[in-house]
Amino acid sequence: MKSGKKRARVRSRMADLADPHALYEKSVQSPEHDVPFIASYFQGYTGQPLRMLREDFCGTAAFATCFVNAHPENRAIGIDLDEATLQWGRTHNVSRLTADQQRRLTLVCGNVLDPHPAKVQLTVALNFSYMVFRDRATLRQYFERVRASLKSGGMLVLDIWGGSESQVLQEEARTIENPDDDGVGDFTFIWDQDAFDPATYYCTTRIHFRFRDRSRIRNAFVYEWRLWTLAEVMEIMRDAGFHDVHFLWECTDSATGTDTYQRAEKGEADLAWIAYAVGINADVPGRRAGR
Repeated sequence: MKSGKKRARVRSRMADLADPHALYEKSVQSPEHDVPFIASYFQGYTGQPLRMLREDFCGTAAFATCFVNAHPENRAIGIDLDEATLQWGRTHNVSRLTADQQRRLTLVCGNVLDPHPAKVQLTVALNFSYMVFRDRATLRQYFERVRASLKSGGMLVLDIWGGSESQVLQEEARTIENPDDDGVGDFTFIWDQDAFDPATYYCTTRIHFRFRDRSRIRNAFVYEWRLWTLAEVMEIMRDAGFHDVHFLWECTDSATGTDTYQRAEKGEADLAWIAYAVGINADVPGRRAGR
Protein backbone atom coordinates (compact mmCIF):
# COMPACT_ATOMS: atom_id res chain seq x y z
CA MET A 1 0.00 0.00 0.00
CA LYS A 2 1.36 3.37 -0.97
CA SER A 3 1.78 5.92 1.78
CA GLY A 4 0.90 8.80 -0.48
CA LYS A 5 4.14 10.51 0.34
CA LYS A 6 6.60 11.20 -2.42
CA ARG A 7 9.94 9.58 -1.76
CA ALA A 8 12.71 12.19 -1.72
CA ARG A 9 15.16 11.80 -4.58
CA VAL A 10 18.64 11.18 -3.27
CA ARG A 11 21.27 13.04 -5.23
CA SER A 12 24.95 12.35 -4.78
CA ARG A 13 26.88 15.36 -3.69
CA MET A 14 29.76 16.32 -5.96
CA ALA A 15 32.09 16.06 -2.97
CA ASP A 16 31.14 12.38 -2.66
CA LEU A 17 31.82 11.75 -6.35
CA ALA A 18 35.14 13.56 -6.48
CA ASP A 19 38.53 11.85 -6.20
CA PRO A 20 40.96 13.97 -4.12
CA HIS A 21 44.03 12.66 -5.95
CA ALA A 22 42.52 13.55 -9.32
CA LEU A 23 41.55 16.99 -8.02
CA TYR A 24 45.09 17.52 -6.72
CA GLU A 25 46.66 16.63 -10.07
CA LYS A 26 44.33 19.01 -11.90
CA SER A 27 44.88 21.85 -9.41
CA VAL A 28 48.55 21.63 -8.50
CA GLN A 29 50.52 19.63 -11.03
CA SER A 30 51.45 20.32 -14.65
CA PRO A 31 53.92 17.61 -15.70
CA GLU A 32 53.24 18.33 -19.35
CA HIS A 33 55.04 21.67 -18.77
CA ASP A 34 57.50 20.63 -16.03
CA VAL A 35 58.99 17.64 -17.86
CA PRO A 36 60.08 19.47 -21.05
CA PHE A 37 61.28 22.48 -19.03
CA ILE A 38 63.50 20.42 -16.71
CA ALA A 39 64.73 18.15 -19.51
CA SER A 40 65.62 21.19 -21.62
CA TYR A 41 67.45 22.90 -18.76
CA PHE A 42 69.42 19.74 -18.00
CA GLN A 43 70.48 19.31 -21.62
CA GLY A 44 71.36 22.98 -21.96
CA TYR A 45 73.52 22.79 -18.84
CA THR A 46 75.24 19.44 -19.42
CA GLY A 47 75.09 19.05 -23.19
CA GLN A 48 73.55 15.60 -22.64
CA PRO A 49 69.93 14.48 -23.10
CA LEU A 50 68.08 13.61 -19.91
CA ARG A 51 67.22 9.93 -20.06
CA MET A 52 67.18 8.72 -16.43
CA LEU A 53 65.60 10.55 -13.50
CA ARG A 54 64.24 9.98 -10.02
CA GLU A 55 61.10 11.66 -8.72
CA ASP A 56 61.25 11.93 -4.93
CA PHE A 57 58.02 12.24 -2.90
CA CYS A 58 56.42 11.16 -6.18
CA GLY A 59 52.88 10.63 -4.84
CA THR A 60 50.78 9.52 -7.81
CA ALA A 61 53.90 9.58 -10.04
CA ALA A 62 52.38 12.02 -12.51
CA PHE A 63 55.78 13.56 -13.32
CA ALA A 64 57.59 10.21 -13.69
CA THR A 65 54.79 8.83 -15.86
CA CYS A 66 54.89 11.86 -18.12
CA PHE A 67 58.68 11.59 -18.39
CA VAL A 68 58.76 7.97 -19.59
CA ASN A 69 56.01 8.84 -22.06
CA ALA A 70 58.08 11.70 -23.52
CA HIS A 71 60.82 9.64 -25.21
CA PRO A 72 61.34 5.92 -25.99
CA GLU A 73 64.67 5.91 -24.10
CA ASN A 74 63.46 7.69 -20.96
CA ARG A 75 63.53 5.78 -17.66
CA ALA A 76 62.28 6.92 -14.27
CA ILE A 77 62.14 5.89 -10.63
CA GLY A 78 59.50 7.25 -8.27
CA ILE A 79 59.87 7.04 -4.50
CA ASP A 80 57.16 7.70 -1.92
CA LEU A 81 56.31 6.48 1.58
CA ASP A 82 52.57 6.11 0.97
CA GLU A 83 51.72 2.80 -0.69
CA ALA A 84 48.04 3.73 -1.13
CA THR A 85 48.97 6.86 -3.09
CA LEU A 86 51.45 4.91 -5.21
CA GLN A 87 48.74 2.34 -5.95
CA TRP A 88 46.41 5.12 -7.07
CA GLY A 89 49.15 6.26 -9.43
CA ARG A 90 49.60 2.73 -10.78
CA THR A 91 45.87 2.43 -11.41
CA HIS A 92 45.22 5.85 -12.92
CA ASN A 93 48.55 6.95 -14.43
CA VAL A 94 50.89 4.02 -15.02
CA SER A 95 48.10 1.87 -16.48
CA ARG A 96 47.77 4.34 -19.36
CA LEU A 97 51.32 3.65 -20.49
CA THR A 98 52.25 1.01 -23.02
CA ALA A 99 53.85 -2.21 -21.78
CA ASP A 100 57.28 -0.94 -22.85
CA GLN A 101 56.79 2.38 -21.06
CA GLN A 102 55.69 0.59 -17.89
CA ARG A 103 58.89 -1.47 -17.94
CA ARG A 104 60.85 1.78 -17.95
CA LEU A 105 59.12 3.10 -14.81
CA THR A 106 59.84 1.77 -11.31
CA LEU A 107 57.79 2.89 -8.30
CA VAL A 108 59.31 2.28 -4.88
CA CYS A 109 57.45 2.48 -1.58
CA GLY A 110 60.30 3.70 0.55
CA ASN A 111 62.02 6.55 2.37
CA VAL A 112 64.03 9.05 0.37
CA LEU A 113 66.42 9.24 3.34
CA ASP A 114 67.43 5.62 2.77
CA PRO A 115 70.23 4.74 0.33
CA HIS A 116 68.94 3.90 -3.15
CA PRO A 117 71.45 2.17 -5.41
CA ALA A 118 70.24 3.27 -8.83
CA LYS A 119 72.36 6.04 -10.35
CA VAL A 120 70.35 8.70 -12.17
CA GLN A 121 71.11 11.87 -14.11
CA LEU A 122 68.63 14.04 -12.25
CA THR A 123 66.53 13.94 -9.10
CA VAL A 124 63.49 16.17 -8.81
CA ALA A 125 61.48 17.00 -5.68
CA LEU A 126 58.52 19.20 -6.52
CA ASN A 127 55.54 20.80 -4.78
CA PHE A 128 57.80 21.80 -1.85
CA SER A 129 57.69 18.18 -0.64
CA TYR A 130 61.17 18.24 0.95
CA MET A 131 59.92 20.89 3.39
CA VAL A 132 58.61 17.97 5.44
CA PHE A 133 62.19 17.87 6.79
CA ARG A 134 62.03 20.54 9.44
CA ASP A 135 65.61 20.63 10.76
CA ARG A 136 68.88 21.40 9.04
CA ALA A 137 70.55 18.05 9.83
CA THR A 138 67.76 16.01 8.23
CA LEU A 139 67.51 18.23 5.17
CA ARG A 140 71.28 17.98 4.72
CA GLN A 141 71.06 14.19 5.09
CA TYR A 142 68.43 14.13 2.35
CA PHE A 143 70.61 16.20 0.02
CA GLU A 144 73.58 13.91 0.74
CA ARG A 145 71.48 10.86 -0.12
CA VAL A 146 70.40 12.48 -3.36
CA ARG A 147 73.96 13.38 -4.31
CA ALA A 148 75.11 9.80 -3.63
CA SER A 149 72.51 8.53 -6.11
CA LEU A 150 73.46 10.96 -8.89
CA LYS A 151 75.88 10.23 -11.68
CA SER A 152 78.86 12.54 -12.07
CA GLY A 153 77.46 15.80 -13.38
CA GLY A 154 74.00 14.82 -12.18
CA MET A 155 71.51 17.48 -11.11
CA LEU A 156 69.10 18.06 -8.23
CA VAL A 157 66.11 20.31 -8.96
CA LEU A 158 63.74 21.56 -6.25
CA ASP A 159 60.94 24.07 -6.40
CA ILE A 160 60.68 26.57 -3.55
CA TRP A 161 58.00 28.98 -2.42
CA GLY A 162 58.46 32.30 -0.70
CA GLY A 163 57.58 35.97 -0.46
CA SER A 164 56.04 37.95 2.39
CA GLU A 165 52.56 36.50 1.74
CA SER A 166 53.85 32.99 2.42
CA GLN A 167 53.87 33.92 6.11
CA VAL A 168 50.34 35.34 6.17
CA LEU A 169 47.41 33.28 7.47
CA GLN A 170 44.96 33.33 4.59
CA GLU A 171 42.92 31.28 2.15
CA GLU A 172 43.33 31.64 -1.60
CA ALA A 173 40.60 30.25 -3.88
CA ARG A 174 41.12 29.44 -7.55
CA THR A 175 38.62 28.06 -10.06
CA ILE A 176 39.81 24.93 -11.88
CA GLU A 177 38.28 24.11 -15.25
CA ASN A 178 37.28 20.47 -15.40
CA PRO A 179 35.13 18.44 -17.83
CA ASP A 180 31.65 17.48 -16.70
CA ASP A 181 32.09 13.82 -17.60
CA ASP A 182 33.34 12.95 -14.10
CA GLY A 183 30.15 14.21 -12.48
CA VAL A 184 31.99 17.14 -10.91
CA GLY A 185 32.85 19.66 -13.61
CA ASP A 186 34.56 22.92 -12.69
CA PHE A 187 35.53 23.18 -9.03
CA THR A 188 37.33 25.53 -6.64
CA PHE A 189 40.77 24.78 -5.26
CA ILE A 190 41.44 26.44 -1.90
CA TRP A 191 44.99 26.90 -0.60
CA ASP A 192 44.78 27.49 3.15
CA GLN A 193 47.79 28.91 5.00
CA ASP A 194 46.49 27.91 8.38
CA ALA A 195 49.42 28.40 10.77
CA PHE A 196 52.88 29.95 10.76
CA ASP A 197 55.37 30.29 13.63
CA PRO A 198 57.98 33.02 13.00
CA ALA A 199 60.22 31.56 15.72
CA THR A 200 60.69 28.25 13.88
CA TYR A 201 59.22 28.89 10.42
CA TYR A 202 57.05 25.81 11.00
CA CYS A 203 53.79 26.11 9.12
CA THR A 204 50.58 24.21 8.47
CA THR A 205 49.01 24.40 5.03
CA ARG A 206 45.82 22.73 3.91
CA ILE A 207 44.05 22.05 0.63
CA HIS A 208 40.25 22.15 0.43
CA PHE A 209 37.94 21.73 -2.56
CA ARG A 210 34.55 23.34 -3.16
CA PHE A 211 32.04 22.27 -5.80
CA ARG A 212 29.22 23.84 -7.77
CA ASP A 213 26.56 22.20 -5.60
CA ARG A 214 28.19 23.90 -2.56
CA SER A 215 29.48 20.65 -1.15
CA ARG A 216 33.08 20.62 0.02
CA ILE A 217 36.04 18.43 0.81
CA ARG A 218 37.89 20.05 3.67
CA ASN A 219 41.44 19.05 4.62
CA ALA A 220 41.83 16.87 1.56
CA PHE A 221 45.57 17.32 2.08
CA VAL A 222 47.33 18.73 5.14
CA TYR A 223 51.05 19.57 5.33
CA GLU A 224 53.19 20.21 8.38
CA TRP A 225 56.25 21.90 6.90
CA ARG A 226 59.13 24.18 7.65
CA LEU A 227 59.07 27.14 5.30
CA TRP A 228 62.72 27.06 4.25
CA THR A 229 64.15 30.17 2.62
CA LEU A 230 65.97 30.05 -0.69
CA ALA A 231 69.20 31.16 0.98
CA GLU A 232 68.96 28.33 3.55
CA VAL A 233 68.22 25.66 0.96
CA MET A 234 71.11 26.71 -1.26
CA GLU A 235 73.49 26.88 1.72
CA ILE A 236 72.53 23.38 2.88
CA MET A 237 72.91 22.04 -0.68
CA ARG A 238 76.48 23.39 -0.72
CA ASP A 239 77.15 21.88 2.71
CA ALA A 240 75.96 18.54 1.32
CA GLY A 241 78.59 18.73 -1.41
CA PHE A 242 76.71 20.11 -4.40
CA HIS A 243 78.59 22.27 -6.91
CA ASP A 244 77.42 25.38 -8.74
CA VAL A 245 74.33 25.75 -6.55
CA HIS A 246 72.07 28.34 -8.18
CA PHE A 247 68.43 29.24 -8.71
CA LEU A 248 66.04 29.87 -11.57
CA TRP A 249 63.74 32.87 -11.25
CA GLU A 250 60.52 33.49 -13.14
CA CYS A 251 60.79 35.92 -16.03
CA THR A 252 58.29 38.77 -16.11
CA ASP A 253 56.56 40.77 -18.82
CA SER A 254 55.39 44.16 -17.56
CA ALA A 255 55.57 42.84 -13.97
CA THR A 256 53.46 39.78 -14.84
CA GLY A 257 54.81 36.27 -14.47
CA THR A 258 55.41 34.35 -17.69
CA ASP A 259 55.81 30.77 -16.35
CA THR A 260 59.31 30.72 -17.84
CA TYR A 261 62.38 30.53 -15.60
CA GLN A 262 65.99 31.56 -16.11
CA ARG A 263 69.13 31.47 -14.03
CA ALA A 264 69.46 34.63 -11.96
CA GLU A 265 71.88 36.15 -9.48
CA LYS A 266 69.22 38.09 -7.58
CA GLY A 267 65.54 37.58 -6.89
CA GLU A 268 62.83 40.18 -6.51
CA ALA A 269 60.88 41.14 -3.38
CA ASP A 270 57.57 39.85 -4.71
CA LEU A 271 54.71 39.21 -2.31
CA ALA A 272 54.63 35.59 -3.47
CA TRP A 273 57.00 33.73 -5.75
CA ILE A 274 58.06 30.26 -6.83
CA ALA A 275 61.61 29.50 -7.94
CA TYR A 276 63.81 26.46 -8.59
CA ALA A 277 66.96 25.61 -6.65
CA VAL A 278 69.54 23.62 -8.61
CA GLY A 279 72.69 21.78 -7.51
CA ILE A 280 75.23 19.73 -9.47
CA ASN A 281 76.95 16.58 -8.24
CA ALA A 282 80.26 17.63 -9.79
CA ASP A 283 81.54 20.30 -12.12
CA VAL A 284 80.51 19.62 -15.69
CA PRO A 285 83.44 20.12 -18.14
CA GLY A 286 82.69 22.42 -21.02
CA ARG A 287 79.28 23.59 -19.86
CA ARG A 288 78.14 26.91 -21.22
CA ALA A 289 78.68 29.83 -18.85
CA GLY A 290 75.56 31.28 -17.29
CA ARG A 291 73.43 28.17 -17.74
